Amino acid sequence: MLFGKAKRVILIGLDALMPEMVEKFVAEGNMPAIKRLMAEGVFSPMYSSPPVDTPTNWTSLATGAWTGTHGNNTFGVHLPGEPFDQIHDFSENIFPKFPNRAKDNLNQLSRAEYIWQAAERAGKRCILVNYPGGWPPNIKKGIVVDGSGPYSSVLSRLSYPNRYVAGDDEVPDSPSPESILAGIRDNPRGPIPLNLAPAAGWHNLPSSSRPPLDGELMVPRSVGLWADKEGRWRVGDPASGEKLIYHLLLLLGAQGGGYDRVLISREKDAEKALGVLKVGEWSEWLRADFETPYAPVRGKFKIHLEELSSDGRRVSLQRTVVFNAQGWAYPEGVGEELIEEMLALESGEQVGEEEELTPKVPVICPVYEPTSIPHQAAGIAAMTRYLAQKHPWDLLFVQLHAPDGLYHEIQNEICPDWALYDLQRADEAWERFRQEYKVLDQMVGEILGSCADEETLKVVLSDHGAIPAVKMVWVGKPLVEAGLLVYKEEKGRLVLDWAKSKVVLGDHPLAQNIWVNLKGRGPQGIVEPGEEYERVRTEAIKALYSMRDPETGECPVALALRTEEASFLGQWGDRVGDIVYYLAPKYSTNSTIHSVGPFDLALIPETGFEPIHQQVWGRHGGRVQRLACGMHHCYLPTARYSGCSVQAVLVMAGPGIRRGHRLPMPPWTVDVTPTITHLLGIPAPAQSEGKIVSDALVI
Repeated sequence: MLFGKAKRVILIGLDALMPEMVEKFVAEGNMPAIKRLMAEGVFSPMYSSPPVDTPTNWTSLATGAWTGTHGNNTFGVHLPGEPFDQIHDFSENIFPKFPNRAKDNLNQLSRAEYIWQAAERAGKRCILVNYPGGWPPNIKKGIVVDGSGPYSSVLSRLSYPNRYVAGDDEVPDSPSPESILAGIRDNPRGPIPLNLAPAAGWHNLPSSSRPPLDGELMVPRSVGLWADKEGRWRVGDPASGEKLIYHLLLLLGAQGGGYDRVLISREKDAEKALGVLKVGEWSEWLRADFETPYAPVRGKFKIHLEELSSDGRRVSLQRTVVFNAQGWAYPEGVGEELIEEMLALESGEQVGEEEELTPKVPVICPVYEPTSIPHQAAGIAAMTRYLAQKHPWDLLFVQLHAPDGLYHEIQNEICPDWALYDLQRADEAWERFRQEYKVLDQMVGEILGSCADEETLKVVLSDHGAIPAVKMVWVGKPLVEAGLLVYKEEKGRLVLDWAKSKVVLGDHPLAQNIWVNLKGRGPQGIVEPGEEYERVRTEAIKALYSMRDPETGECPVALALRTEEASFLGQWGDRVGDIVYYLAPKYSTNSTIHSVGPFDLALIPETGFEPIHQQVWGRHGGRVQRLACGMHHCYLPTARYSGCSVQAVLVMAGPGIRRGHRLPMPPWTVDVTPTITHLLGIPAPAQSEGKIVSDALVI
């Protein structure tokens, strides 16, 4: 039954936002936007559709379908009939790279319709910003942005910005082109020297009160990819014969005065100048072809004249980042539009009507970290606000992949059961969580404050939470001992022996599946259908339950089921294994060891168990590297440990929603879409299976 209380809906997704931390930081006064939303509406923990991970649940949230129906079963999908070592990997859907060359996309492999497709069919317009499953676009009339946009995305920002300076103590005098390029490579955010000399070889020189001086703006032609583990951008290497893009400068003086303007050209012909700048002025867009290891890209940038002394000895120009406007925004032209808007905001050329809640994000300033959550949050907020105010919309879906990364990095630091627990480090970890949750709350506040009105349904949610993991488990060990899983050595590494292995442990490092190597289903099958198939499944489940932690005697497997027995958890269909299993809290699977291989024998723990920190130390040749990771993918949706849970968060407020209410029972992620479509008064997506969260509604 259609309800139709709301005119529009804004959904803000925050990956791994945890209900326990939301309540803690709201009580501390650290999250005023979420606190206000909770007071105006409903709040609840929410159960995830197993497996409790990112691709699965952003799909369930946007389709209303269980895992078995939509088929996006964790980060890698196995399709029937294909070899088990052929994986359809969704990683680039969650963490877009430049260029986005993902062959396997969430929305293309999903077997369920998305809410924005159903909404468009009902005559609604949608804007999707960084939502997993939104790209490539599968709507015709809306707007879709892949990644976090021109402020912070590697899809649209191809380089760091740079300053070009002369007469500055920061840079050497008269450096060679090779040394300049080496300097850019070693410090891609540092100042680049300008070599100025009396102009020579120019045609059509304009009049100048001072002898014209010329120089070169050197831009590496190779840009756009990560160079190292510290996240620096890859730039040209002089040893590789790197070509440079040159823009020529010509310093000119006003009649009767000193130098007062800079001419920019690609040729030594003043009549073909690309622009003439005075101090404080910007050039028009300068465009050039840039090379990447994948394909050439048409990039563009602007030049700003910051300083020009009258004697010409001190010059400072600022180049923006090199922008790419193609391949990350739909329809064509939206990328260009967003780049213009972001640059205008940063340069102070435009002041919005609404108060700007987030700090300016550096498009010009060299201090910029593309992986920074504050930069991504601020960029998404500004981009969303602009799109919502300039374009028509009925559904606005926004997502940021945080605080998930912080859990994977430091969650064990707050767990007293961890072997390396330290009270001081725990306090530091809590403060990092506090600050990141504050940033996320600011993003929520800015988007809702600038885009929502009284007729807007406001939804803030997550896909899952996380719990500390103190031990890694290799569940392949009992399967090997039972003779179900067999390896052989090739070139010093272990690979699966397909002729002898009766089971396959997962189709992806994070998949909680065991597949029977069944004849007639895959090209390498050896197990006969029928009686042998059932016997293998029984033996595999028995083997899993036989596993024991040598230190505690505990079984690390919380639940192992035949797939048909797991339907109450949404696990069914031909993309789910013949057996699904879930680990007990505090244990986690070792994602570097899955049954297909190849992998190093040294990675396999002798007992099948190893503490998280020992596992990392051994893998890095004895070097102490502290790993304090939280996990979520391998647990039941109800898992809790050390004051944390893998449960997601749901906060809703607006037309038709009760005020100041906490739901008595957590809904499921599949319940969000049918509730939204009910409040909008439009049909749910075709495969939607969730229920309307009726206890949240004003009846």
